[in-house]
Amino acid sequence: MTVELVTERVSLRQFTEVHRSDMVGFYGDPEVMNIRKYGARDPAAANQAFDVLLGHWDQHGFGMFAAHERVSSAFMGECGLRFLDDGTAIEVSYGLLTAFRGQGLATEAAKRCLQHGFGALDLKTIVAFSRGDNVGSHRVLEKIGMRFVGREDRGTHAVVRYEASAPGMAWRESKNAG
Repeated sequence: MTVELVTERVSLRQFTEVHRSDMVGFYGDPEVMNIRKYGARDPAAANQAFDVLLGHWDQHGFGMFAAHERVSSAFMGECGLRFLDDGTAIEVSYGLLTAFRGQGLATEAAKRCLQHGFGALDLKTIVAFSRGDNVGSHRVLEKIGMRFVGREDRGTHAVVRYEASAPGMAWRESKNAG
């Protein structure tokens, strides 16, 4: 069964092999990736990252979605939920091609993914990480109801951590708050 989520302006479609070329281009685009945690990737690394996206769906039954503009069906980027590399939490993550930024589309898509996570997936807590200097991403996370927890050193860039709890659950303070 293929999963698709929709909002007023965004269609979030489960990644399949047909999205590979879009994502290899996306992951290799310096304009897109210069504000992301991992930076631009060469084609081999981009293909490997895409294989990880597909594998996450196979292993867990959820994952990142290909974001498309509903009216034109144009590929915009990615948004969805995934386990952190260390498996300790599930994060909401998003990234859009430059032409689609600044229009509230990331907010719309990420909010829908949180709803899916807390609803259909029955998650209790969802986290998010953003580069410390990516103020636009921080605003998106705040608009969708996530709370700033703190800063963390996660490799090449300082990142900030946000969290959200399922509706009806008290938001829990993190050791990293400060």
